[in-house]
Amino acid sequence: MPEDLAWIADAWRGTHLNAGDLYITCARGLSPQQLAERISDHEPVEIGTVLTGREASALVDLAQIYCVGRLGQSGDWSFIVESGGSEGWALDPAVSRDGAEVLVFDPRPDDPPSFFRYLADGELQLHFELGAGYYPSGAQPDLLRPALEAVGAIAPEDSLEDLLGDDEELSPHEAKRRALQAIGEHFGLALSRQVLESGHLPSVVTRTSPPSSW
Repeated sequence: MPEDLAWIADAWRGTHLNAGDLYITCARGLSPQQLAERISDHEPVEIGTVLTGREASALVDLAQIYCVGRLGQSGDWSFIVESGGSEGWALDPAVSRDGAEVLVFDPRPDDPPSFFRYLADGELQLHFELGAGYYPSGAQPDLLRPALEAVGAIAPEDSLEDLLGDDEELSPHEAKRRALQAIGEHFGLALSRQVLESGHLPSVVTRTSPPSSW
């Protein structure tokens, strides 16, 4: 059953899969296959056999296969969860052309902090790091500020607590969990941890060369 997105923060530091097997990209307005076609570095994109997260990870050889994705859908959102790597911050905002919306959840296991990006209308609308304060960029930097403040992921803008500090300041991990929860609620996105980690999902090789974000 789909869950709010707070679990992603737990999974990124969990033991079932490495964070490097949980690069998550979601799209509204695209089918799962269309999403795979837009983020892959080659054509044609062929949908392969169903795989679990561990099985997808085992296909990454860093020679001919750099990233393997597994495809699915939850409500209005298509998703692809990649093992090995992802374009991440280097993903061309043009993937959100023709009315599509794209959300990127990148764990950055080798170069933290993790981050979130929202692409729409062919442009970067919002980028911010998760659990590392709130220093947004993009065309709509304050898009999620009310939602993040409402769940306590960030302090209200210009609040006294923000200026003077807080003895009960959230840990970066809890701030990340709350931020992910707020993102899911704002965009109407819920994902199942069991499905993304262990579900048998159609697979696709997304990159046959190193991601640009490397």
